[in-house]
Order: sequence, then C-alpha cells, then structure tokens
Amino acid sequence: MLTLPKILDIPSKLLPLITQFNDYRYFLIEGGRASGKSQSITRFLLYLCEQKQIRVVGGRETQLTIDESVYTIFADLIRIHNLNFNVSATKIDDRETKSAIRFRGFRQQGAMNIKGLEGVDILWVEEAQAISKQTLDIILPTIRKENSKIIWSMNRHIEHDPVYVAMAGRKNCLHIHIDYHENPFCPEAMIEEANVCKELCEDDYNHIWLGQPLKKGDDVLLSTDDIYEAPKRQFLDEGTQRIILAVDVARFGEDETVFTAIKSKNIFAWEQILQESWKNKDLMQVCGKILDLKRTLQPDIVVIDDVGMGGGVTDRLRELREPVEAFIGNERPDNVLYADKRSEGFFKLKDIFIKQYIKLMADRPLQEQLMSLRYKFKSNGKKCIVSKDEMKKDGVKSPDRADALMMAMYYIDKVFRQKLNPNLPRETEV
Repeated sequence: MLTLPKILDIPSKLLPLITQFNDYRYFLIEGGRASGKSQSITRFLLYLCEQKQIRVVGGRETQLTIDESVYTIFADLIRIHNLNFNVSATKIDDRETKSAIRFRGFRQQGAMNIKGLEGVDILWVEEAQAISKQTLDIILPTIRKENSKIIWSMNRHIEHDPVYVAMAGRKNCLHIHIDYHENPFCPEAMIEEANVCKELCEDDYNHIWLGQPLKKGDDVLLSTDDIYEAPKRQFLDEGTQRIILAVDVARFGEDETVFTAIKSKNIFAWEQILQESWKNKDLMQVCGKILDLKRTLQPDIVVIDDVGMGGGVTDRLRELREPVEAFIGNERPDNVLYADKRSEGFFKLKDIFIKQYIKLMADRPLQEQLMSLRYKFKSNGKKCIVSKDEMKKDGVKSPDRADALMMAMYYIDKVFRQKLNPNLPRETEV
C-alpha cells in the first residue's frame, strides 16, 4: 500500500500525477468544480519544492493582480501545514531548498509576457480552457529545460478548447478527468450545491460540476451536438441528385485551399461527398484541380471565394469560358438581418444544421472549425460572423473548410431553381 505524507492527501484518481510524474512531460487534469484539481496540484508542487531546488511558475492567460492567480491556495496550504516557506506579497520561496514559486499572466496589455520561462522546471497553467491557440504555440517551445514539465488544469469551456485539442490523446501526456463525486475531500456544502444545480438546469450541471464542454455558448454559431451528429445521418435517395462544388482559396501561407462538394439526396437533404485541402499551391494548379473535379463530379454549380487570391482563379476560369459563381463575402446580403453575405451564408448553414438536413463527412478539422465559429452584433443590430482576421488575432485557425462548406450550401436554392426553370441563367459567365 502506498504511504504518502499528509501534504499529499489527494483523491486516489489523481495519484498517477505523483506515481507517474517521471513518465510524462505533459499532464492534463480536467473536470468540474470541487473535484480537487487545484488543491491536489498545489500540494504536489509544494512537496516537490521541499525535496530539491526547482523553479515553479503558476500561470494563466491573463492575471491583473496576484489574487487572480493560485497564490492563495499555496499560501493557505503552507500556513495550514506549517511548511518552511517564505511567503511574500507576490512570490513564495522554500527557505531550505531555495525552490521558487512565481505567478504569471501570459498576456498582459495585449503583449505576451513569457520572459524568464525558459528556465522553469514545472509550469502549472490554471484555467487552461482560457488559453488561446496563439499563447499555446508560444508556451510549448518556451518551456524547454531538460526534464521540464507542464501541468494543465481546466474545466472545459467548449469542445475545441486549444489546450484540450492539443493535449488529449498525446502519448507524452497523462490525461485525468475527475469530478466532485470522485473527490473524497469534497465538502458537503459543495455536494448540496451540485444537487441544486442539477435540479435547476441539467446542462449547467453537466458543464459546471461534471466538466463537460458547453453545448453552445451565447456567441457560438453551431452546437457541438449538431456538428457531431451530422456525420451519422442517413437520408433516402429520391433521385434528385444535384452537386455543388465550392472552393475556398488560400489567402496566406498557413491558410488552406479547400475543395468541398455536396450532393442532394432529396429536395431538402444534402450530403457532403468531398473534402480536400491543399497548401502552398499556385493559382494555376488550383485552376487545374477545379477543372479535374468538374470532369469527375459534373457539378451543377462551381462556387469560388472571389476575395483576395480567389479572384485570380475566378478570372482564369472565366478566360477558359468555364461558368463559375464568384462568392464575395463582404457584399451586401439578400437578408437585411445580416451584416454581409458571409454572415448570411453561415446563418443559412446554421438553419440547415438545426433542421438536420445535412450529412457531413467525419472530418475532424472541419468539425473543429465549425465549432470555432462565433458571431456578434453590429451597432445597427445586424448579426455578423467574426472575420477570419479577427479569429487569427485571437490565435484561432482560419476556418477555411467551414467557409467552403458554407459557400456550397449558400447555393442550394439556386441549383433547384435552375432545374425547375432551364431558362434561368445557370451561372455567372463572362
């Protein structure tokens, strides 16, 4: 039987953090409120600091004051267990081993604050669900000291939280999910609060107390349930086959050129039949790929993102007298409720998801991009999808696959109108 000092009284489910600490570089500890995550990690770090000289940093995305950090948990445990640490206003040091515990907000006043992290032995990132992709990409290569470790603790916010997506399933990451009912030290008052929450709202209970990601935030376009259920759907094929091919052309080096095709199963339901992406291909290669897909799929409509680099693809196809729809996302929409055509298109896609008229391919990057979509209200009350440039500033990958799907779905009404009325102009030609 494993015998541990009093300071290491933690839930048995979290004991692998101690017993397997030397086997991993990363540790993802996630779950709901009152599960003992923060207390257990603090206890373990204090124990390690007493064994030998190490440098520990408790970090989070933003920290305006020391009160917003895990400083108080450290200070309280040191006092309760009468440990030999010097606790000052902003830092903690072991008097014997000279171990140092510091606290850091990674993003302060719009700039990254990572100075001095290169020599850290253990970085503990609390509230890791708030860490942006941009911050994550800076932290990982910065913590590079030999045998250094990173501990992430979090209650997931949404399905695609960057830390969770990056860490879950990695061979060098120990992943533990723990909830309040698995914590023998959980106070009775917290158990009562959990029960009350469960009675009032099952969704809140699942997120707050069971650590499940939110199905849908106030500003999230699509719910995780809608997205993950879409590949499972089956539709009767009523012989109304129409095909739309859409291409979102890469604007920058890290963006993807995405080819997406959808096929109608009946007058309402559509199935995604193609999802391909390219990087670092010139526009003439993209044109060649589109022509090849036209021969293979024989689509009724070809849609090209005509903003930026896509304009060159549209121009070349028109030179070849290939009919094409030029989609310009910042154009005025048909529906006055939306700020622009791209926003209108995504809300149209949302309606199709809600009505369960779409079957997606099980493409994880596409699913993650659909989950990353947010919207906001303009000062005139119109709904607006957050732009790709804004998403990149927040460290979120450009949703190129989601945009290609949206552009294809934007034209589903038109393709049926063309079949019903052959005299209607088929596509934009020059």
